[in-house]
Amino acid sequence: MASETGGSGDMTEEMSGAALPASGMSEGLPASSGTDAAAQAAPQAEGRRTQLKIVRENLEYLSRDIGNFRSSHSASIKRLEKQVAALRSELAATKLSKDVGSFRKSHDASAKRLEKQVATLRADLAALKTSIAKDAARSHAKQEAVLSKILAKVSAKPAKPKPSKPVKSAKKR
Repeated sequence: MASETGGSGDMTEEMSGAALPASGMSEGLPASSGTDAAAQAAPQAEGRRTQLKIVRENLEYLSRDIGNFRSSHSASIKRLEKQVAALRSELAATKLSKDVGSFRKSHDASAKRLEKQVATLRADLAALKTSIAKDAARSHAKQEAVLSKILAKVSAKPAKPKPSKPVKSAKKR
């Protein structure tokens, strides 16, 4: 068949000989004697031309079908490539969304941790202020007590000294 599709104008030379086309075999012609072969030779040549014409038409239909298939296939490939690109962009957006979500979660966790630290520091500061205030009150109370003692000692009249024993003088002798 390769020589038939080679594009030569007259196929009768190529068809002569023992080779019969596949369609001739499918007709189921019984093997006949030599006289029948001579009688059938003229109609077979005409039949072969018809068969070649049918084969050519089938080739044309097939080539058109293949062309249509290629164009529809390339169109479907382009459509699929667009879908793949859209899916990739959606996947990237989803991944970005997940990254943002995980960042948000870690941010929320660190914000809660910081809020706890701030609350702890505020409580410690309030306790420190209370302690300082108590220490200041105690030291102020001690200072007042010491000052009042000092003031009491200062303002108290000195006690009269006890009379001492008179000293005997040497003059009386």
